[in-house]
Amino acid sequence: MSLKMEMNMEKLKISSYTINPRSIKNDYLEGKITKPERNLLYWLRACGDAYGTATVNMDGLSQDTFNDSVTKNYINKLLLSLKSKRYIWYSDRSGRRGSFPIRLDDWPKKDGGIQTLDRFFEEDVVRGQNQLESYVIPEVGKEFNDFSQTFDVENTVITASESREKIRELIRGLDNDKEKDKNNDEKSLESLSFKKRDFSVTGFIPESTEEERCLNLATKLGDKGVGFYYGTYKQYGMGPLEKAWEEFKKSDGYNKDNPPAFFNSLVQLEL
Repeated sequence: MSLKMEMNMEKLKISSYTINPRSIKNDYLEGKITKPERNLLYWLRACGDAYGTATVNMDGLSQDTFNDSVTKNYINKLLLSLKSKRYIWYSDRSGRRGSFPIRLDDWPKKDGGIQTLDRFFEEDVVRGQNQLESYVIPEVGKEFNDFSQTFDVENTVITASESREKIRELIRGLDNDKEKDKNNDEKSLESLSFKKRDFSVTGFIPESTEEERCLNLATKLGDKGVGFYYGTYKQYGMGPLEKAWEEFKKSDGYNKDNPPAFFNSLVQLEL
């Protein structure tokens, strides 16, 4: 093989590589992006062409990005979050379908420079879009954990009177607090961390592998909420959920009248 042919082969090999700057790993470790955001960003960069553009569609991203398929709404929220943090840029897609291009930040150019997304965001500002879409993923405090283990469990499958009474007591307590301090009502609402997170299957955004597993279980079981799975995980760990899932599959749980309720009963046996 000639030297020229060998050089061409080397260039061909190099052109098939994708670029992931170390800053992505560092940002993840520092908590600037979540694990799902990191994984989606890596996948988008793997799909990028020589000009730093990934042409994708929501169906493909929802099926290919994670170990188990997720909803398009979930992918959309991750994209909005990555855009608000300036890792990616794409045009407003309100009401649009099909494939669309996503611009990637910090992409090497052929001339040796680095392509950034500054000009795209500057153009947005010029067009009057001063407020970028964003999705805030707050930390979950103890106040929410107490709430999730009552309200969300009840909201999914548990209907015991004791659980309902706990919910009523919690709601009455919140109402009383508002009555005592009406002038600070807005600040009080902001302090309730559970108000800031969506625990529906279509809106829940996991912040860890365990939370992603909770979402997957709720989705597979056809449940509408993730609260029961999240509350169980927070209080007892993933063990009871995983053991119940194995028993659910052995028991042909999908053929039961109410798969989520049946799964719930299996979890109770593990607690």
